[in-house]
Amino acid sequence: MGKIGKPAPMPNICKLEMLALQLADSAFPSGSFAHSGGIEAARQWGEIRSEESLKHFLETAIRQAPFGTLPFLVAAYRKTDSFADLDQLCHAVLSNHVARQSSSTQGRSLLATAARVFNLPDINELQQDTKDQDLPAHLAPVFGALTFHLGIPLDKSLQVFLYTLLRDLVSAAVRLNIIGPHAGQRLLVELAPELELAARQSVELELADIAQTAPLVEILQVNHDRLYSRLFQS
Repeated sequence: MGKIGKPAPMPNICKLEMLALQLADSAFPSGSFAHSGGIEAARQWGEIRSEESLKHFLETAIRQAPFGTLPFLVAAYRKTDSFADLDQLCHAVLSNHVARQSSSTQGRSLLATAARVFNLPDINELQQDTKDQDLPAHLAPVFGALTFHLGIPLDKSLQVFLYTLLRDLVSAAVRLNIIGPHAGQRLLVELAPELELAARQSVELELADIAQTAPLVEILQVNHDRLYSRLFQS
């Protein structure tokens, strides 16, 4: 019998795809499932009463992203400004204290997990800098910087970020018994074109394009602290 040769090394593009899938995996401990993105408040305030109204809420949240947090992801990825400046600007733009705390909590958790899992000098340095400068480490700029250091292409970074955004919102809706698991998966399929459009838009937008296109969602989210009982942190 002939000798079995060693398997060929994994192509770089395949490795990058695996890294992207790992970040998108719900098992990656970034703390995102502790947050509902305003869905819990919207449910209790009577704005989400059916699957149809939930879908409208999700569409609104996705369409806001290119004009809200995603410009910070793109700027951090492209290094148009220092990470500290981008992070502080993100902190100022997120005037909603619930969204601000949620973004910082998730960003810190994601960065800490990435430092432990990937153990790359650039990521470790970024984590140390956020500690030394007492930065909020918001989710979008952290995700942009992290995927840059991992070598994941910008378009893939945006796709993963948007997918996890929608996935977490749908998961929250399922756990709040607004819809069932199968309906949740159906919504992921139906809203895929919205994710693709948002990703394409985000590549062209800059920090100067940031605007609030979904004020009702923000108003609902900021009232999360006033709910009588809460399952989520935001």
